[in-house]
Amino acid sequence: METYTGTNPLWLKIIRWCARITGSLLVVFTVIFGIMNYIDGLSRNNGSPLSSFNMIIILLFIVWGIALAGLVIALWKEGLGGCISLVCFVIMPVLNLFNPASPSRRSYIVFLIFIIPSLLYIYYWWLTKDISQKSVYKES
Repeated sequence: METYTGTNPLWLKIIRWCARITGSLLVVFTVIFGIMNYIDGLSRNNGSPLSSFNMIIILLFIVWGIALAGLVIALWKEGLGGCISLVCFVIMPVLNLFNPASPSRRSYIVFLIFIIPSLLYIYYWWLTKDISQKSVYKES
């Protein structure tokens, strides 16, 4: 077992950077997809892109935005941002059960993919919290 020397071991840095890269790619992909969908909605619905959405879909978009904000927060506060995004990404499939326009039940696998950065952030936060607490106990 390694002793804590004040710096993160390499494997902790790898976990943190995997979470940062996957989370950032997820946020960028979603923003680009959202902008493209909005522009497409403008051309399809004669200038009113939100006219085809029901209340559940609007609520899903709000929860999705909070989850993405959690991933951005996790760049600075891994524990807080990871928990926010994880909770929101778990709420989304539950809300999607009430969506009559849901394309397929197999789409829930996609929600599992989006949980990966949140879990990595929480795992990193948990390990570093545990390491820093052990170092405090060793000093006393």
